[in-house]
Amino acid sequence: MMNILLVDDDFDICEIIKINLSSHYYNLHIANDGKEALSHLHNHHIDLVLLDIMLPDLDGVDFCGEIRKISNCPIIFISCIDDDNIVVKALEMGGDDYLVKPFNTNVLIARIEANLRRVEININKTDDSTLKKTFGNCIIDSSDHTVIKNGEQIYLSPLEFKILNFMIDNPNQILSLNQIYDNIWTTPSYGDVRTVKVHVSNIRKKIEDDPADPQYITTIRRIGYYFVLENKT
Repeated sequence: MMNILLVDDDFDICEIIKINLSSHYYNLHIANDGKEALSHLHNHHIDLVLLDIMLPDLDGVDFCGEIRKISNCPIIFISCIDDDNIVVKALEMGGDDYLVKPFNTNVLIARIEANLRRVEININKTDDSTLKKTFGNCIIDSSDHTVIKNGEQIYLSPLEFKILNFMIDNPNQILSLNQIYDNIWTTPSYGDVRTVKVHVSNIRKKIEDDPADPQYITTIRRIGYYFVLENKT
C-alpha cells in the first residue's frame, strides 16, 4: 500500500481527502504543520506528498525545498492560491504538480496516480547503455539519466529529464502543451498546463547557451514547443 503524506491545516480538507484516498487503498499520513510533516518524512517511507502553501508555521513553497533535501518523492501542491508567480515558484522549488482548491477529488486521484506511475516507470525501466542521444554540445544518456554539456554533467530532475527525452524522441515537430502533459504525467491536463511551462523553462536554463534565445527548445506561441534537432541519433 502506497504511503501519502498530506500537509494541510484545514481539517475539513484533510477529512475529505482521507476518505477518498482510503477508498483507493492509499495509506494517508496527515500533518498539520511543517514540524509534524518532517517527523513523518523521517520516520516513514513516504511515496508522495500533498502540500498546502499556507501553513501555520511556515511557507509551503519554502518547505518544499526542505523536503527535497531528504526525499525525491513526487510533491503535489494543493492550494487556494491561483497565482502564476506562486505556481512558478512552487514548481521551481521542486514541486511536480499544482492543484488549485477547490478541486474535484477525482482529478486529485488522477494526478496522484499519474505521478506515482511516472516514478514506477522510471524505477522499472531497463537500463540500456546504447540509449545515448546527442544534440549540439549535449549528450543525454537514458541508461543512467545523465546529461553532459560541454563535457560536464548537469543536473536535471527526473521530471525534467523525462520531458527532455520526450522532446528528443519527437524532434522537428510541434508538441502542444497538452500533448507533453498527457505523455509525461500520463493523465489529461484538465487545461492546467502551467506545470509544463515551468519545467521547460528550467530545462532551457540548463541546456541552452542563451535561454532567452533558445537554440533547441523553441516556443510556438499559444500552442507549445518545437525541439530543433538537425541529426537525430
